[in-house]
Amino acid sequence: MWWRNPLIARVLWLLAAAGMTVLTLWFPVVVSTDPEHMESVRLGWPLWFAVQDQSRYTPPGEFWRTGLVSPWECRVRVVWWRFLASWAVVAGLLWLVLRAVVFLTGWRAGARRG
Repeated sequence: MWWRNPLIARVLWLLAAAGMTVLTLWFPVVVSTDPEHMESVRLGWPLWFAVQDQSRYTPPGEFWRTGLVSPWECRVRVVWWRFLASWAVVAGLLWLVLRAVVFLTGWRAGARRG
């Protein structure tokens, strides 16, 4: 099967980690509604790696819960070294989860069931 090929498994693992890292851009963050803070909304997890200028919005109140908004309306700047660091952390966490599943289920790639 395809999952027994270590190269394919590693590529899929890294692609899954990259996808999860990109999806963290939509995690909500709380920012101050001061214009200085709205110009540099930091997005991403576990390390922020994207900065979006949301100064065109004037939300009511002192704080605003936001996430990634349309990049066509508000420019986004990606800090690539932070993206790579976040990707490495997410890949490590995903590897730990996969190893825990293998340990708890007793599943081995070469083991036969039956």
